[in-house]
Amino acid sequence: MAELFILALLGHLVGDYILQSQWMAFTKSKKGVQGILACTIHVLIYTASVALFLKTTNLLILGLIFIPHWIIDRWSLGELWLRLIKGRTYKEILTLEPGLERDFKIAFYAPVYMVVDNTLHILSLWLVIVLLMV
Repeated sequence: MAELFILALLGHLVGDYILQSQWMAFTKSKKGVQGILACTIHVLIYTASVALFLKTTNLLILGLIFIPHWIIDRWSLGELWLRLIKGRTYKEILTLEPGLERDFKIAFYAPVYMVVDNTLHILSLWLVIVLLMV
């Protein structure tokens, strides 16, 4: 099980960081067809990456990888979670005047959001691996 999880994690890193373009990253959560297209293309590439590492073409597994990732990215669930727990959000930062405080908060917010977002993705991959083992 641990080996499968590590392989899925490597696929995640390649699909979510190495193969995701700036256009995908900045557009995938936007409203409209452009956002849906960007999110879908990104998640197809991501799913292919994870599938390659897991050496699977099983449609159920591919769906279990694709669907949660699409939902997390399309609706920016990391951002929604941070709002829910009153964490650091871009909305708060955008109201600040340009300057050192704003720059500091932007620098601090980015890794917090990244960790929350990655945790959601990694938990969904972990669930896929757990379901595979049953």
